Amino acid sequence: MKTTTPRRKNTATSNHDDASPVKMLESEITALRRDLRATVRAYTSRLEEELAAAAAVLRNYGPVEKLSRERLHQVRDLTIMVRTRRLKPKKGRRKDLRQIDNLISDLAPLAGK
Repeated sequence: MKTTTPRRKNTATSNHDDASPVKMLESEITALRRDLRATVRAYTSRLEEELAAAAAVLRNYGPVEKLSRERLHQVRDLTIMVRTRRLKPKKGRRKDLRQIDNLISDLAPLAGK
């Protein structure tokens, strides 16, 4: 009886598997996920800084009695806008991110920007 030895996979075929379109796409998706996380961190950081700046400006306004009527109306209008936001954070919608970004942009006049 003849005994057979197990065949080894050809190394050329093995290298070809690494360059397959499926592996390449998988690698690109992994890189895209990394880019997404980095972008979200940078975006969140920017928005947090803008919110902190708006809060700092409000703290520096001083007593309400010394604010102009125009400034008081502006603060009241911005308070209403921020208070009436309709967000559903658990859904993770782009629409909510846009609304948050727009609200933060609307707060920029507080700093005189």
